[in-house]
Parts: sequence; structure tokens; C-alpha cells
Amino acid sequence: MPAKTILIVDDMSTLRQPARVILERAGYIVEEAGTGEEALVKIARSRPDLMLLDLMMPTMSGLAVLEHIRADTALKEFPIIIMTAVAGKWQMNEYIEMGATDYILKPFTSSILLDRVRRVLGNGA
Repeated sequence: MPAKTILIVDDMSTLRQPARVILERAGYIVEEAGTGEEALVKIARSRPDLMLLDLMMPTMSGLAVLEHIRADTALKEFPIIIMTAVAGKWQMNEYIEMGATDYILKPFTSSILLDRVRRVLGNGA
């Protein structure tokens, strides 16, 4: 079975890089996007298996990306894990209702990241 591809979307490369290292060591193929607009282009070109999506980004927020993706009927089931440092439990429930598959609170550990990714994608990389 080919390795699964994960798109990490965060405007801060210092936050994308640690996640990239963790995921690549676990056997995943990792792509990155620094903006919501770039993420939408990458999804349209070659749909990854999962997206890790930061909420707080300039020009196009993660919520705007989530809404755009869920408005596309072909992407209704596309798995999206929200990554955020600023959210309470009620906000997380709201993001799930908006179409997020799961969420991770920042900062996260490698075990939490891999647990959430494996829960969404299954156990194999």
C-alpha cells in the first residue's frame, strides 16, 4: 500500500517543520502550504489523504479554507484536522459541526499528532 500524503497548512514554517519531521519519520509523505490559498491550489492539483489546518492565518483563515472545502461536494468527506492554540471545548465542537474531522490543540506532542492522524487515516502510513 502506498504511503499516505498529509498536507500541513500553517503560515509559520517553525510550526510546520516539527510536524513534518514527526510525520515523515512515521512513514507519511508530507506536503506544506503557508497560506489558505496555497492549500486550496494543492488540494485541487493532487488531493492529499489528509490536511492538518491551522486556524489563524493571514489573508485566508483556516475556517475560510474549511468552509470553501466543505462547499465543494467532491470534498465533503475529505479529512481535515484543525490545529489551534486558541480554542475552548465549545469552539472545537463548533469546528466539528462546520466539517472538521478532528482537532489538535497546540502545542502538541508527537504521540498526540500521530494518534489523531492514525485515528483519521487508519494505522498504516
